[in-house]
Amino acid sequence: MLSAFLKNTRGSVSVEASFLLIIMVALTGATIEAAHAYFQWNGAQQAARHGARLAATSDPVAENLKDMTGLENGGQLGAPMPDYSRTCSGKTARCDSGSYNSQAMSDIVYGPDHDGTCGATQRELRGMCDVFSDVSLENVEVIYQNSGLGTAGYPAKLAPLVTVKVTDMKFDFVFLNLFTPDSFSKMPDVTVSIMAEDLKSGA
Repeated sequence: MLSAFLKNTRGSVSVEASFLLIIMVALTGATIEAAHAYFQWNGAQQAARHGARLAATSDPVAENLKDMTGLENGGQLGAPMPDYSRTCSGKTARCDSGSYNSQAMSDIVYGPDHDGTCGATQRELRGMCDVFSDVSLENVEVIYQNSGLGTAGYPAKLAPLVTVKVTDMKFDFVFLNLFTPDSFSKMPDVTVSIMAEDLKSGA
């Protein structure tokens, strides 16, 4: 009986097809997830690039940068600006030094049209969330650092290195969210830096 059972091949094609079907479904699902994740990652990068350009040519979120002269503590007129760094978070609505300009941060995230919303708009009025709708204020940090190019004066000629960071984002997977922990879907932080050679001081 055992020998007859081992020699019986009826139904083997169905079994083999089911194994192949499982593999094909898994590969198709993995391809969909990878493509969707890449689309989101690319969207976050594009939003960070756009945010950096806005931050470099807009009022600083760290409001006290507008009052900095570089002449404090015995600084000399025309001398290089002393070292400084400001990190401003949309999540906490605070800067690590000085006051926080909520309107400046809102303009970076939602656009200079001051509408406070995300959606299709004119190219010159787009904010970060108009480029990638998953970005919100809570996901954005703006960092201003001394680049060594600014000079002290009254007013000072600031030329900071401006970095926009998109943080605490998650991949919105199609299938994997059902089977994996939240930590698996965490998107790596995206940072873009740009020189602010003409940082506005009140437009």
